[in-house]
Amino acid sequence: MFMSSPLPDWLDPLVCLTDFDGDPKAYIEHLYTLFVRDFITTRPQFKDAPVLFDRIIESGKPRTFTHITTEEDRATGDRVLSLRRCERIGWIKAIIEHVNDPAILFWEKEHFAPQRKANRLYFFLECDNFLVIIEEKKSGHFMITAIYVDNPNQKRKHLKAYEEYRKIQGS
Repeated sequence: MFMSSPLPDWLDPLVCLTDFDGDPKAYIEHLYTLFVRDFITTRPQFKDAPVLFDRIIESGKPRTFTHITTEEDRATGDRVLSLRRCERIGWIKAIIEHVNDPAILFWEKEHFAPQRKANRLYFFLECDNFLVIIEEKKSGHFMITAIYVDNPNQKRKHLKAYEEYRKIQGS
């Protein structure tokens, strides 16, 4: 459906666990410095509004940091480190702020949660299967998640949502 292309030059290099001699503590601390750089010291902006995040602390760090560096283990329900998410943590802000780059597929979609509906915004770097999701709020936007889409069915589902959005938008 879509052609794969090289990564945009505005992305940071991947941050790999092997760069830290396999030391997970040093790796997580470095990833956290990138999170602080991109979400606390500065903030992503989308349509001249900030992208905020959940500041509730879990295991000594904001819940959003935990959510964008881990994934749910379906067998146990526990959060486990996701190396694909971790490697790309420095890309989240750049992807949001480069929404007009042809490498980014962008769409909006209503999300229905208990007792409310919300408008979610999707930024998909399709050439690397990395998806960033934020939600519109009155005070700006709110970081929902960033995931590495390694399931082909999930990727097809996201690309279908993108195509449907484009048809509605007439582009």
